[in-house]
Amino acid sequence: MRRFHVVAGLPRAGSTLLCQILNSNPKFNVTPTSGILDMLKAMRANFSQNPSFRAQNRLDIYENFKMGLKGFMDGYFYDSEAVFDKNRAWTSNISLLDTIFENEETKIIWLYRDPVEIVSSIEAHYQKTLLLENMDESGAPGAFMTLERRISTYVNPEGLLGFPIESLKDALEMGFAHRILFVKYFELTNYTNEVMKMIHDFLGEEYYEYDFKNIKQSTWEFDGIYNYKFPHKIKEGEIKYKKADITLEEKYIRAINETFLPLNKLIFELNPHFLLKTPNDLIPNYFRI
Repeated sequence: MRRFHVVAGLPRAGSTLLCQILNSNPKFNVTPTSGILDMLKAMRANFSQNPSFRAQNRLDIYENFKMGLKGFMDGYFYDSEAVFDKNRAWTSNISLLDTIFENEETKIIWLYRDPVEIVSSIEAHYQKTLLLENMDESGAPGAFMTLERRISTYVNPEGLLGFPIESLKDALEMGFAHRILFVKYFELTNYTNEVMKMIHDFLGEEYYEYDFKNIKQSTWEFDGIYNYKFPHKIKEGEIKYKKADITLEEKYIRAINETFLPLNKLIFELNPHFLLKTPNDLIPNYFRI
């Protein structure tokens, strides 16, 4: 493995689609949602808390442990030239990768979509599988009792939308803004070629001629683990923009836009929209704030 990059960002924002596009490049190894970060943190926890390790002077073997983690990464991806590992928590763990690899070359592709559309998509899939609970519902049934409570659960700092944003905030505060490329779902699905060229330029990778009219699914996640609330299947063939699944009441749209106003402004400050050529009725909410 010569290069390691990560795919993170908001849920329902096109990460599965982007991974299928990238994985059609024979030089790239692109994972579905990955447990590699969890493995590294589990080994770190064992090194920190295991009684046998604690009985040693771990500062004397600190370098050995670091090289062991690097060896794990190199070994796991031994047959890969460039890796794209998908995990929304990577954004707040870039320092861990820098320490292991002893460089600052890992970059982040962070997927963004209008938060109103994301909430609409999540709620639509919740209703489509209503006879199955959300994974967290048994532990906090009251949080899913009403639409208002479900939306509040999705957007809170520990929620589906809130957690990746907290992770992003940490990366920015740690000074990693120059290593983050924001990819907007609207642009990925409407201006795919331009977006893919932007990604390759950002990563310093040689451009590959993708077949955007014949995209196939090549990475897989078993959606049963999510009680089928969050499907990770793309519509194969030509890439097309998909609007939100349901329409929320205006009061919820206003509340969501107000909650995510700092994020929306931030993304335009760091990575301005570059191809706004669509009719006003197709422009997502974040263009109208």
